[in-house]
Amino acid sequence: MMTYHYKPLQISDFKRLENILKELEAIVKRENKRHEMDQHLMIGALDVLEYEVIPLVDEIVNYDPTP
Repeated sequence: MMTYHYKPLQISDFKRLENILKELEAIVKRENKRHEMDQHLMIGALDVLEYEVIPLVDEIVNYDPTP
């Protein structure tokens, strides 16, 4: 059994999703600043992140249940 000398940080899953969304947005912003030849992600992967993944995660994080 492992003994911790610190209390592990408890973060809710919703807060984790918010952090993931911020991180993905930062990645896309950083990649868009780079020249095409210097980008770390392929153009197709960047497009999937920017136009598919981020909007889906944003929809979960900023869900509005009102009709």
